[in-house]
Amino acid sequence: GIINHKYIKEWSKLDIKLRSKKGSKVVSLQEIPGVLYGKGIESQSVKAQRSEFIHTYLENGKSKTFEINLEGEKHLVYIKDLHTSVVNYNQVTHFDLLKVSLDDTLVSNVNLKLLNADVVNKKGLDLNIILNSLEIEYAVGKGISHLELDVSSLEENGSLLVKDVVVPEGVKILQDPESTIVSAYMHREIIEEDEETDEVEITEPEVLNQKDEE
Repeated sequence: GIINHKYIKEWSKLDIKLRSKKGSKVVSLQEIPGVLYGKGIESQSVKAQRSEFIHTYLENGKSKTFEINLEGEKHLVYIKDLHTSVVNYNQVTHFDLLKVSLDDTLVSNVNLKLLNADVVNKKGLDLNIILNSLEIEYAVGKGISHLELDVSSLEENGSLLVKDVVVPEGVKILQDPESTIVSAYMHREIIEEDEETDEVEITEPEVLNQKDEE
């Protein structure tokens, strides 16, 4: 119980209200319509102050849990889904909040930030990024907004794998640990290959013939 209390202090709170109007009638500069559903409650149509909701979203993303206050009742939730305007994708038009309990385990996709890419570039290397995000499983309250991977150790033709990502306690990556996230290659070699187009054209048919013989 002690650990949970530590995390409760870190959760931000958001005040939301019940709404009777249709969502399209509520969307305004001041308010965003949404829906609240999940454990032990019936689905409820709600609305939130736009500025407060955006602040909460920027702070928590779609993986961190936070507390909401609805008509005097507190619920632990996370943002399950967001809908944005067709005209302006930065404008949120609707949100889904999913209520959870402290015992739940959540699964979410989080972005992967590569640190020290400039160090690799200074070695004359380019990065080939294969995975931009990772699927993680975590206990409620242990959510993170992103993962980080330091790529400064990369040398020519080297690569970093899923197992190289350092994850916080309570977070588990669901992808294959041996999957490649990013690799490095020498910038100059790629340019030279492009210039020597004659050789590429000569070797290509041989490769095709070998495949046919197999």
